[in-house]
Amino acid sequence: MSESARNAALVWALASREAGHLLELLTAERAEELRLDLDTILAMGREQRIAFAGREARRLAKSRLRRGLEGIDPSWIVEALRGEEPATIAVALIFLPTAVRRTVTKLLPQRVRQAMPDRKALAGIEQLWSVRVRDLLDRRIESLLPQTRAGTLIDVQTLEVALRALGRIEAAVGLYRVGRVALSRFVANMEPELRGPVQAELKGAGAMPEQRLERAERFWGRGAGMDQKPEELELRAGLWQLAHVLRDDEVDEILRAQFLYLPRLW
Repeated sequence: MSESARNAALVWALASREAGHLLELLTAERAEELRLDLDTILAMGREQRIAFAGREARRLAKSRLRRGLEGIDPSWIVEALRGEEPATIAVALIFLPTAVRRTVTKLLPQRVRQAMPDRKALAGIEQLWSVRVRDLLDRRIESLLPQTRAGTLIDVQTLEVALRALGRIEAAVGLYRVGRVALSRFVANMEPELRGPVQAELKGAGAMPEQRLERAERFWGRGAGMDQKPEELELRAGLWQLAHVLRDDEVDEILRAQFLYLPRLW
């Protein structure tokens, strides 16, 4: 369970028993973190609290999306909030884990960040409306990719390293029949420790299927150029190879279920 989910569970447990005094058993920092939400809920009438808790329980039982928010790349959340008013965006971000919220905020345009109300101003918003705004964010993300209900975590840095390794080979093979000068320059520009796998693959390029060579060559004809930054070129070539290898419909469906956990720019 994420820290935000633990906080929510604790707040509702204390509120349902009207046991706000138990916050004194927590550290001062943690108590202060929970006090505002607890006071907001305690300010509701008992019937309103029960009805609200029931709706929340039913909604959370139907969707696991919230569990996967820490895995979704923040760039997709920014896209889901595109075009919304700064105040609406600020409310939607309240429910995000702290680390994700900070990253999303940094990715927002400066004019939006400057126009967003602070947390103190948001404290006056009724809980019902803040939950509805969060539901809006959930639906936006689900509309981008419905399979996110399952939730997942991907080590993007490890994946990027692997894609770049594939990309170096793919790009080099694409230059195999273009010319020795271009190929030699491409390999020479790599870090010495990265050349080994590429050179080993090139030794067998003469025996590669024609389809494999043509695919790699087409990469260079689709906007790739020697003047691009090596890290960008390698990543694009790796994604190019991955997209072609996984064209099988069944595998493609599985792959698409993971898209929101990768940077949107990819």
